[in-house]
Amino acid sequence: MSDGGTTDPTVRPNDVAVIGMCGRFPGAGNLAQFWNRLRAGDDMLTTFADAELVAAGVPERLLRNPAYVRRAATLPDAFDFDHEFFGLTSREAKLLDPQQRILLEVAWELLETIGYSGGGGAQAVGVFAGASMNTYLTNVLARSCDPLGYDGTELMIANDKDYLTTRISYKLGLKGPSVNVQTACSTSLVAVHMAVQSLLAGECDVALAGGVSVIANPYPGYVFSEGMILSPDGRCRPFDADGAGTVFGDGVGLVALKRLAEAIEDGDQVLAVVKGSAINNDGSDKIGYTAPSIEGQRAVIAEAQAVADVESDTIGYVEAHGTATVLGDPIEFAALSEAFVEGGARPGRCALGSVKANVGHLAAAAGVAGLIKTVLALRHQEIPGHPNFIRPNPEIDLDDSPFFINTLPMAWPAGETPRRAGVSSFGLGGTNAHVVLEEAPPLPARQAAGDGPRLLAVSARSDAALRGLAGRLADALERADAPGLDDVAYTLRGGRRGHAHRHVVTASDHAGAAAGLRALAEGRSAGRVAAEAAPAVSFLFGEVTVEEFGALAAYLPAVVDTAKRHTGSPDIDAAEASAARLTASQVVATLWTESGVRPAAVGGAGAGEVLAACFAGVLDAADAQALLSWRAGLLDALPEVRPRAPRIPFLSAVVGGELPQARALDPCHWTRDVWEGGRLTEAFADRAGEGAVVLPVGTPSPPVDLTLAADPHLLPVARLLAAAARLWTEGVPVDWSSWSGGQPRRVPLPTQPLERVFSRLEPPTASTGKRGLASEAEPARAEQAAESRLGGEELKRALAKLWSEALRNEVDRYDLSLFELGGDEMLVVRLTRRIEQALGVPLTAAQLLAHPTIGQLAAWLDQDRPCGHQDRKTDLSRRKLR
Repeated sequence: MSDGGTTDPTVRPNDVAVIGMCGRFPGAGNLAQFWNRLRAGDDMLTTFADAELVAAGVPERLLRNPAYVRRAATLPDAFDFDHEFFGLTSREAKLLDPQQRILLEVAWELLETIGYSGGGGAQAVGVFAGASMNTYLTNVLARSCDPLGYDGTELMIANDKDYLTTRISYKLGLKGPSVNVQTACSTSLVAVHMAVQSLLAGECDVALAGGVSVIANPYPGYVFSEGMILSPDGRCRPFDADGAGTVFGDGVGLVALKRLAEAIEDGDQVLAVVKGSAINNDGSDKIGYTAPSIEGQRAVIAEAQAVADVESDTIGYVEAHGTATVLGDPIEFAALSEAFVEGGARPGRCALGSVKANVGHLAAAAGVAGLIKTVLALRHQEIPGHPNFIRPNPEIDLDDSPFFINTLPMAWPAGETPRRAGVSSFGLGGTNAHVVLEEAPPLPARQAAGDGPRLLAVSARSDAALRGLAGRLADALERADAPGLDDVAYTLRGGRRGHAHRHVVTASDHAGAAAGLRALAEGRSAGRVAAEAAPAVSFLFGEVTVEEFGALAAYLPAVVDTAKRHTGSPDIDAAEASAARLTASQVVATLWTESGVRPAAVGGAGAGEVLAACFAGVLDAADAQALLSWRAGLLDALPEVRPRAPRIPFLSAVVGGELPQARALDPCHWTRDVWEGGRLTEAFADRAGEGAVVLPVGTPSPPVDLTLAADPHLLPVARLLAAAARLWTEGVPVDWSSWSGGQPRRVPLPTQPLERVFSRLEPPTASTGKRGLASEAEPARAEQAAESRLGGEELKRALAKLWSEALRNEVDRYDLSLFELGGDEMLVVRLTRRIEQALGVPLTAAQLLAHPTIGQLAAWLDQDRPCGHQDRKTDLSRRKLR
């Protein structure tokens, strides 16, 4: 409990934390808006004026129909999607079910928010979710095709529910279980239960669970039919005497779950705790397949409470299924009452509500919508009012039950036990789910990080998105409830995937961080574009003085920790000058490598070359120290050294390039020649010219212009941080998130804005009756006449153009296979068809797989065609696959 109530601090092995949530609902594009509107008791459905309906294409005959209900629970941007961000073409996006697009966006946003984007490193992230009936396929795509042909396969993968979760796992790089869940109205709460079970079984470390529903009707509203479950006036009134039906609508929600003990240990935010959950089915003990069952619902509620090991009387709120149907509400209320009375609940102590009164019935997303509402209520210690309720349904005995219904928001006071709630969701067909939640426990204090500046890494897919994200972060840091700067820095670098457009803000406090971010947002500073492939890094060794090392150790606990692990002592002995120089340089170099900077080469000049040789394994520490001591006049006799072959390429100022192995093994090089090297710049120039980054380890002598040189007047810590920031913006995967020590937490932070565009197929054309994308082969025919006559280099360039279009990336290498360039099996099929269309030649996927590079395919296509004008159809049809 968060406000002084008495609670058992013990964390049970089957306690699961809710560590994050994300959702979009009618009238609420994010959870902050959702909570504000819940507190206000809003009915979030939209009532459409006739002018709006006419503009939406509603036929006049329907407008005149008295049974036409002009209300809908819609997501206004349900067809918007940032296809480029998720690596899809515009065509692919338009073929894809909007439910799958929206759930993918929300899954990405949730992972970014909780600090586990990109799969969470060593964390196995599972996905458990479901979707409603795909009305986009039936109402928009609506076309006939061979289900076993390319068109049918493409349409199936883009629209079948089977691929809902696995697409998310593929696009976001998630390697835990990926399970599609479909139990009608209870889908998303059943998904939560399955995610909990998967976590408890150790199948994953983090689980995303929820559902999505988007109705792709041609226009809003519906026609009321007597005897159906829809509301006659477009309002949902659960448990009210006037409740006469529900309203189906759009929505999406996902929660992130993690074993509670690990969430606390890893510094995750904890919004609430799943104490127990259960699912079952009604079986045949009811009047019909679509009817609910008192016994089935009672049993699942009782089982969930038993799993949670809580008594009914300790539950202060129940988020009901609450469809407001004539049959459903009385049965659900009876089941709840029986379960709670049997569990020892006293009359009138538990609030009862249903989010369907606010947003309608979100079908496959209904259960997670109720769960999110309940977690928010626990988090804010307040139970929202239940709208559209005046007097109870005469078929329920509210007064003598354990329940009451509040129509205004009410404080949720602390009690003898933590605040607890139940959430129900019941599916047509009889699959029932119930979850018992408890408020988040107080989190233990974590060790604070040391003082000093922090690096805030910001990245996005485009420059516009980078500036947008910077503005959002600045806003967040300027709020009174802004998270700690250490937590922000840790989450941004350790918890998020790096995108191409990057910027790093260095700041010691919130005001400085916000100012730096605001400068980026407003164009007063600029980001960099990181290389697609991380550039190679060459370590250029120089001296790290005892004073510099002391300054680094004083501000960066990671330096002390590295020294302790690799030398056995957190300090260096200033009295032993040579040993101190050696230790300091090796510790700093090791800090870089353990932070993700793997050198492709090392080198230096004079003493720097000796320091580099020790790091590269050419000299052991004793030999390196002896050489440095002799050079400093501390030894009378020239030491004998026993050099070994370097572990990594070694750049020498003596030879002005890579040191040959024979010379590296020659003791004379280290006792005599190394002190005469004057070609340091030349030694590193070739690699720098090839795009390698030269990172100074200490202060090289003489100075080299090729390095990531920081202002020499900066203090050692500032120079080190500036180098780290520059490396990261160049594309090197350096991770400084542990440098400042302490035990930072992952904290929710704004995400980059997606650049969404309207993505929906055009209606059938009047002339062909086909949809806009169904005849994309037409423009290809115009290319055939010219491109079918290509040969040689022209053919390679034409193939590279088609390769680039298919891969959505510029292809200028003719020796890499389609798979090496990022293709997959479906792209092979699509590219095969595109080549056939553009070049006018028959080609099979097997033939493309047999010649998977542009060079190989061009040579194969160009055989027996010296002039480039031969008709290939007959010739290619006779060829055997080789």
